[in-house]
Amino acid sequence: MNNAGLPGTGIGGLFYLLLALCMPVVEVVRTVRGDTEPGRWRQVLTQFALACAILVSLVGTAAVYLRLVDAPSPFGLTGTALVLAPVVLAALLLCLVVVVLRVWARLLGPEPELRTPVRVG
Repeated sequence: MNNAGLPGTGIGGLFYLLLALCMPVVEVVRTVRGDTEPGRWRQVLTQFALACAILVSLVGTAAVYLRLVDAPSPFGLTGTALVLAPVVLAALLLCLVVVVLRVWARLLGPEPELRTPVRVG
């Protein structure tokens, strides 16, 4: 049988979870700087709530699965470590990608000028 599985279990889903869970922090920084729009907070909170729901469903599914099935643990991981291992791996991969892209951007040339937004009215 061919099915898509649980949302958030692929590498793209894990990256989405990490980014959506970081959105409120970024928006707080933007709000402090005064660089925010009225509708942006609603979008941030919607994405954050969706990411939290996906995370709760993944942890709940893994907890139920580990209770019901006597499956051998891969790589000696059990319980919470088995659930958090893919999330930690995705976080490390995302950090590596960010560092590589920042180094690559610095090697290509000088940083662009930061412009302050023009406020009308």
